[in-house]
Amino acid sequence: MALVEFTKVRVKKPFYDEKVAAAKLTQKAASTLKNAGGDCIVIDPVVDPNGTGLIGEQFTIITTDQGNLTAKLTTTNPNLAAVVVDMLHEAGVERGEPVAVAFTGSMPALNIAVLAAIETIGARPVIISSVGASMWGANNPQFTWLDMEKALYDKGIFKSRSIAASLGGRGDRGGNVSPEGRKLLREIIARDSVQFLESPTLDEAIEKRVALFEKQLGKREKFAAYVNVGGGLGSIGSAQNLVILRPGLNKRLPRANFPRKGAMIRCGEIGVPLINLSNVNYIAKKYGLPIAPEPMPDIPHGEVYSELRYRLWLAVSVLVVYLIAVFVVIRIDIANVLFKRKH
Repeated sequence: MALVEFTKVRVKKPFYDEKVAAAKLTQKAASTLKNAGGDCIVIDPVVDPNGTGLIGEQFTIITTDQGNLTAKLTTTNPNLAAVVVDMLHEAGVERGEPVAVAFTGSMPALNIAVLAAIETIGARPVIISSVGASMWGANNPQFTWLDMEKALYDKGIFKSRSIAASLGGRGDRGGNVSPEGRKLLREIIARDSVQFLESPTLDEAIEKRVALFEKQLGKREKFAAYVNVGGGLGSIGSAQNLVILRPGLNKRLPRANFPRKGAMIRCGEIGVPLINLSNVNYIAKKYGLPIAPEPMPDIPHGEVYSELRYRLWLAVSVLVVYLIAVFVVIRIDIANVLFKRKH
């Protein structure tokens, strides 16, 4: 049994090549942004020890909420793209099928990983973003998520970018950003030539978002999956919904009383599989990836790519020997009992 236990072999998991390709594309995109940002990117080696350039500042004029620096550092691992590839395939997404995507500015590194995964498997992303970002996200007014996305699109790294954007923050209207910050967010959306989604209430904002998603679908077509990154209210509806909906892939919407149904919940109600990328540290642990890695892991790295398996032929052989040994011992024991009785 010790021989069986200590002679396991590492076996590649399904879609290994696609996972590696997606991670490498993520790595390439991150490197491209680091160069494209130029003087706009100021890297703090204490906050961003790997020098990714994808970790923002703690406070800026467009910062919307508190943020978890450890989680932000975890998202910079390009191997997370392999995790998204795994989830997309498990959800049943096929080449050419549309995938609804909701981004915020809070986790630009994870946004890049999602785009890389979707384009690697050949699906078609339909993206709506919110520009505001929580602490340590893409909260640099000179180089927001929309700027990053446009740079990657213009340089041919990705073939898709956001079709529309909202301010984000409380109410999806920048409710926790100053008037000057909200004005700046509007200017950012305008300079990146993206359709501006603005509504007087969150419910109306959700309706507009859902309608815009549906407008991108062809006749008798529906989304193969819905990918949500972060906690944009236009997508999730209410922060309480992230407590109900588990992180990662949800093939079915759980039965629950959702306080407010965002675009993600609305898609889940019609049977669209939901990929909820909110609790990043939980997802990383589940797939064998490090939390806030330092230094950055190589590609491939993690249980998402491969797993240890027993040598089946050896296990069967040991089982046969074990059964024969048990049979012999039992026969000897029975013979001894009968012999003693006869004596």
